[in-house]
Amino acid sequence: MRIFIHYFLVSAFVLTIVSCEHELPFNVKDNPPKLVMNALINADSLSNIVFLNLTGKEHMSHILDATLEVRINGDLKEQLRPLPIESEYVIPQCQFRVTSKLTPGDVLRLDAITDDGQYHAWSEVTVPRRLAEIENIDTLTIQLSTSGYTSEYLRHKITFTDLPDEDNYYRLIMDTRLMFKKLNDNNEIVTNEWRNYNFIYREDIVLTDGQPSTDDDDENGLFDTSKNIYGVFNDSRFKNSTYTMTVHVPRYLFQDIDDRPHLSAKIDIIVRLVSITEMEFYYLRALNLIDSDSFDETINEPVKFPSNVNGGIGFVGVSTEVSRVIQILDEKEPSRM
Repeated sequence: MRIFIHYFLVSAFVLTIVSCEHELPFNVKDNPPKLVMNALINADSLSNIVFLNLTGKEHMSHILDATLEVRINGDLKEQLRPLPIESEYVIPQCQFRVTSKLTPGDVLRLDAITDDGQYHAWSEVTVPRRLAEIENIDTLTIQLSTSGYTSEYLRHKITFTDLPDEDNYYRLIMDTRLMFKKLNDNNEIVTNEWRNYNFIYREDIVLTDGQPSTDDDDENGLFDTSKNIYGVFNDSRFKNSTYTMTVHVPRYLFQDIDDRPHLSAKIDIIVRLVSITEMEFYYLRALNLIDSDSFDETINEPVKFPSNVNGGIGFVGVSTEVSRVIQILDEKEPSRM
């Protein structure tokens, strides 16, 4: 009987953790239960989550008693116990919070061991080098057609220089963040935060893997390929040189702020250029395919996900990043007499 294991992609940033659930074929008859360990760790954060589960016949089972050992360059830094389950409505997952500081070149090893000694899975990853900086961001408001409709977008031209003398793998994240204060029904000031990661990359030759397109191309299905949802790319087209990347962020993400009752508002776009490992690059490319409209599991070949977990299955990635903030709005709260 063929069933499915759920892999959890964990994108851990300084203030945000995003989880996506995916299914991979797994034959239970030929494979006894295994530990599933998953994490995408940001070396610039002191709060990263590692997920641990056990494969099962119908779905993954929750592990209650386990320890996670964190080693950096061979030295034991943390011995962690699972975090408490915060809500009864959340799918139970064994989670560990890693707080160790990481720097480029460090070798991170994670060992997950169940209390009964039956299961032991481990992964070892080297922290990639960090880009020097984002050298320049040129922002301009333009009219752009998408899906047959024309609206305002912010066009960002992002300039950076490739890390020299090696093959490099990157990820672009456009983090639109809106924060506003308002009065609730009890006349108390509350702060709301809203975030979005959508951006258009179709004109950029690197992000489209050499196949830039227009709105007409997209409408006609000229390039019916997987979407670069996770913004991953390598340096094969600009090795050891400076490159300017072009992306667009829709203004409708924050244009309606004036229609929302508020005391103050702040809108930023945080541009993040993330250095990732080669294996994480291919892992996220596989997720791009799974999450694209062009993928049909009834006719496409099964997607193969890389795994770097020994004694179990799953994926552990580590990244570094540089970032710059584009301030869109900073509307201060009026003084109260």
